[in-house]
Amino acid sequence: MNIKKIYREILRLPTNWSMRKKLNNRTASIIASNCVGGGVISHELGIRFNSPTVNLCMKPGDYLKFLSNLDFYLAQNFIECHIDGVSYPVGKLVDIYVYFVHYDTFEEAILKWRERCARIDKKNLFVMMVQRDGCTEDDIRAFSKLPYKNKVIFTAKEVKECPYAYYIPGTTSKNGDVINLCDYQGKFTGKRWIDEFDYVSFLNG
Repeated sequence: MNIKKIYREILRLPTNWSMRKKLNNRTASIIASNCVGGGVISHELGIRFNSPTVNLCMKPGDYLKFLSNLDFYLAQNFIECHIDGVSYPVGKLVDIYVYFVHYDTFEEAILKWRERCARIDKKNLFVMMVQRDGCTEDDIRAFSKLPYKNKVIFTAKEVKECPYAYYIPGTTSKNGDVINLCDYQGKFTGKRWIDEFDYVSFLNG
């Protein structure tokens, strides 16, 4: 039994209850560059995973390429890759790599990917990116130009020229990346860093 996890979940209860009560759009498909969007946010709000980008991550260039030709990539098949020093499954989708960080096997990851691809509602699509893993200012500008109405990129500093950039003070790491926004802000709080962004209003449109 993970006492720490149970303790955190108890601390989260009031926050999750309040957010779920305010959420009107319960069928959103969140396409995210890492776990913060499709995984954690959907879980906290108690909504179904309507996107394949759950419990995985993509590097900035690959994620932008994925979003730029979404229909094409969603229709392709994966090839399993073995990368030295990487203990979790990795798949190559034509020319981009998907890191299935929170899956035990490649087969499990692909099964879930296909299952969730079938749930995507392209009329109710929300796109999230985080400035990390080498994400540059050019990548931020490229993200802002993508043809998606509902999008946000969490940046390591204020980027006033990008209307889709959202900076959360205190979330910049020593190397200039955004920290893990799923982390809690303190030992005795149920508040995650991502809670500083009103994602309920974002999803409600």
